[in-house]
Amino acid sequence: MPRISVVTATHNRPEMLRRAIISVLSQTEEDFEYIIVDDNPSSDASELVVKSFSDKRIRYIRNDENPAKTHCRPFNVALKMSKGDYIAYLDDDNEFYPYHLEILLNSLKNNDADVAYCDMMIEDEKGTQQAGIALDFDAQFLLNRNFIDTSEIMHNREVAFAIGGWDEKVTRFTDWNFCVRAMKWGARFKRVPIIALRYHTHSGDTQSSRTPVESWYDPAVHMRMFKPTFPPAACYIHRPFLEERPSEAKPKVAIFTLTYGRLDYTKRMWKSMCESAEYPFDWFVFDQGSDDGTGDWLFDVAKPRYVHLNGSNVGITKGSNHLLDKIREVGGYQIIIKVDNDCEFMTKHWLETLVDLWKRNHMLYMSPYVEGLIGNPGGAPRVGHSNIGPYPVEVTKHIGGICAFIDASAYENFRWTDQFKHGNQDSEASFAFRRLGYMPCYIPVHRVMHMDGTDGQLKKYENYFKKRIKEKTEVAE
Repeated sequence: MPRISVVTATHNRPEMLRRAIISVLSQTEEDFEYIIVDDNPSSDASELVVKSFSDKRIRYIRNDENPAKTHCRPFNVALKMSKGDYIAYLDDDNEFYPYHLEILLNSLKNNDADVAYCDMMIEDEKGTQQAGIALDFDAQFLLNRNFIDTSEIMHNREVAFAIGGWDEKVTRFTDWNFCVRAMKWGARFKRVPIIALRYHTHSGDTQSSRTPVESWYDPAVHMRMFKPTFPPAACYIHRPFLEERPSEAKPKVAIFTLTYGRLDYTKRMWKSMCESAEYPFDWFVFDQGSDDGTGDWLFDVAKPRYVHLNGSNVGITKGSNHLLDKIREVGGYQIIIKVDNDCEFMTKHWLETLVDLWKRNHMLYMSPYVEGLIGNPGGAPRVGHSNIGPYPVEVTKHIGGICAFIDASAYENFRWTDQFKHGNQDSEASFAFRRLGYMPCYIPVHRVMHMDGTDGQLKKYENYFKKRIKEKTEVAE
């Protein structure tokens, strides 16, 4: 099996194609297959060029149907036939430097990135050269301006199939669209600061000339900006153009809760959660030795997907980690939500909305607006505001544990380590997830209530909170 699949889509440019093929066959990294998709050819000229090379690594495909006239359809055709662990692309009018594949492959082999991209040299028809845009990866800037060309990229095979391929409905900035969706899926990008691509500019029929867009010079960033042909922040990640991956139309959701007395709160939480979610979920519960009938109610009435009745309070860390391990054992969940038993859901469709946001960006760490907190109404202080599609988003640095929604992959390498029964578990999670690239944010179109408010809880459950204060200094066994 080849290590790399190199993909070129070509359309009626046989001599440019010849130059591109020579650059691929001249690579210092030789373990590759080269898939050339001849897209809507008006003659056999490109096919004859391809067949003039006797290299067995070349695979020629003729594609006679491409309504959008972009390279997305031929790229997807090639991806379905590809066998490499890594995918690289070369437009038919560009050239790889001889070390192109080698340096990008070496960057990905270290397993600290999923997408690697190099720098480029731009050359016009007169042979004049200038360096192209060369920026280290910046996820926020990528939402405003593309700075990674198709021919600069090499990525793990999984990336393309996880996001469902190249979007055949996008008519321009298809590389921008692909990179944005990969980034929002969770792909890690890494720039290799070496010029390894010669990018040729030329007159003639190009995709850019067929699809003009609005542009302007922005003095703040010292470059020309472009109005995208798709909504970068709001576009959905998964597209249905590769058949090897089933649709993510209904991602599977697991909600987990720790209970410790206060059965009336648990009943209110469960009732409001079930009546307002408007989206299916499985509930996992760990009880910390309640003596008020919580266990009987869980088994006889609520009937969660999983219940563990512990004989005593072993703390938030151990209880939460136990449920995460059980969720992983059951398997198949794309989303995990931590919900406290004193969380009351106040608005309909909250889960449906958060899932829709997740479909647009897997890197969000979300909570509805939280009522009833002393000192920080609505949750932690905001550091920014944005919109994702129809939803306003309030960015913060910390999400409280009352309702914390995140992509399940965030927990693949995270378990709580806070040693106290009731300590700083929420801060620990926020810090860890931010370090992994997730963005904590509140979604103000939905509300949850910290039941009875902090003052009300202190009065209603005075002894409970005295125990909580004591647990701040008690190490879990």
